[in-house]
Amino acid sequence: MEYLWKAGACLYKEGSDELIEWVEAQKDFLYDGRASAIVDELDKRLGLLPRRGPGNKSRRERLEKIRNYLNKRIDKMDYKTLQERDLEISSGAVEGAVNYVIAKRFDSGGMRWIKERAEALLQLRCIEVNDDWDAFIDFVHDKTSRQAQRLNENFFLKSKEAMELPTYGLN
Repeated sequence: MEYLWKAGACLYKEGSDELIEWVEAQKDFLYDGRASAIVDELDKRLGLLPRRGPGNKSRRERLEKIRNYLNKRIDKMDYKTLQERDLEISSGAVEGAVNYVIAKRFDSGGMRWIKERAEALLQLRCIEVNDDWDAFIDFVHDKTSRQAQRLNENFFLKSKEAMELPTYGLN
């Protein structure tokens, strides 16, 4: 939708009824799974936009950029099918989740991470966000107990001495 508004702004005055109507018509194409119709419309509008005149060069360049951007992604904009499959079509929910789960913990000033440690911390962050600590502790306890039985060793999860954490073959 952001690109439709930008394209519309190249064709109509900001805040005009024509702009709103044009964007709504393109939005109908988009959500009806006909993104190629939007590209066809932009091709048509580019053909009608004068090459000379005040601001026309800039408007044509912006409109062409938008047209090319959308054209490269037509196969990813089958929103009708995505909605029928009950899939998310906007990036807002994903961006919000990334911000909540990852950025709040990993993106503070001066922080540096190496992939292996960040991955482990991300897993713990997901456990925290989902309030799954009890299930996680039960899982670790059961897995550690089984490993101890298999190796015929005694492991104590509650110990005053630090010991290496089990990896369960995830090295």
